[in-house]
Amino acid sequence: MSNATLQFYNEQARRYAELRARPIQVYTDAAERAALEPYALAASDILDLGCGEGRLTRWIAAMKRKHGGSFRVHGVDFSPEMIAQALRFNGDLPATYGVGDAMALEFPDGSFDLVASCTAPNNFPTLEGALSEIHRVLRPGGIFFATIINAEETARFARYVYYAPYFLWRGVKRLGGGAGGYHRVLYSRDELERLLAGRFETVELSGMRVVSDFVPEFPLNVWPPLFPIMRGILKFTRDLDRRLERHPHFGRHARFHLVVARAVK
Repeated sequence: MSNATLQFYNEQARRYAELRARPIQVYTDAAERAALEPYALAASDILDLGCGEGRLTRWIAAMKRKHGGSFRVHGVDFSPEMIAQALRFNGDLPATYGVGDAMALEFPDGSFDLVASCTAPNNFPTLEGALSEIHRVLRPGGIFFATIINAEETARFARYVYYAPYFLWRGVKRLGGGAGGYHRVLYSRDELERLLAGRFETVELSGMRVVSDFVPEFPLNVWPPLFPIMRGILKFTRDLDRRLERHPHFGRHARFHLVVARAVK
């Protein structure tokens, strides 16, 4: 992972939970969790790869504890500051955390029956290398669950317009020596199908977030007094979003790919 990317996420760590509490992020988390829940409930050994400050890891641990039985939940992130935050927020939940590299996971072969990685795959140095490691640590038939930012998202053009002030700020910050940029690679659905082929059997490859990304996040998702408006719009368009995510055309051009794949060994 590049030093710029590590610096960026280390700097973001202390306010990451605050950023994730914004309406569109809460909306995204709810969609991810609804899709992930049946796979998490069926799994015993779970890895949250690129766990950030541990929001998904904590949710999995709390859900598994509620349903009982024996299980193990572990969160890994390349940012020491993110892991420090995850440990701080975890409380008494039955989850563990550690700093790790998606390109060289420190686990024996066949350690997990579920590897979840939400939005983190776009930051991996290469997705192909990370998939090799994910496949290695999964048991035969184990599930890889991911959300991955789409290279062919239609709404990106709207985002360039309403987030122009943010992009300008990031450029100025980079000129001043701050962590203004980070490594991110976007993937089309065709690219994902090619990368998964051979090692994984695709269970689901659909879209996530279509309509919602045409709503101007700046300022509706940035300025707290406007959050109720953003939440209202997201609630009003949610059912349409769910239908379009699985549409053969519109789903291919959503904000995220929703990936569920089974390890073939």
